[in-house]
Amino acid sequence: MSLYCIKIKYSLDAIKGMMNDGIDRQDAMRKLTEALGGKLVSFYGMVGQEYHVMAITEIPEYANLSAGIITALMAGTMIDYKVIPLYQSSDVKKISELFKKVSPSYQKPGS
Repeated sequence: MSLYCIKIKYSLDAIKGMMNDGIDRQDAMRKLTEALGGKLVSFYGMVGQEYHVMAITEIPEYANLSAGIITALMAGTMIDYKVIPLYQSSDVKKISELFKKVSPSYQKPGS
């Protein structure tokens, strides 16, 4: 599974609903993520930032993540988002091994 940081900017209507009803969106994010075969690792609100919340998710593949984003967009819950693919420090060894394997096959332009 892949890790992603998702920054979300809520719509004004979504913010009004959260304020009027006192809704915690972490549970909704967890349910959607699990329905897509993933896991919500963490969920944070952010003050004074371009985005309102940030979630760290573990998702099987990017198509699953995209389906979740489209679901929230189509529902009118969010108006903008940013996805940042993440890696763990333990991945560096695998990256290094792959680099060593494939770099001899790469030819830079003009050489």
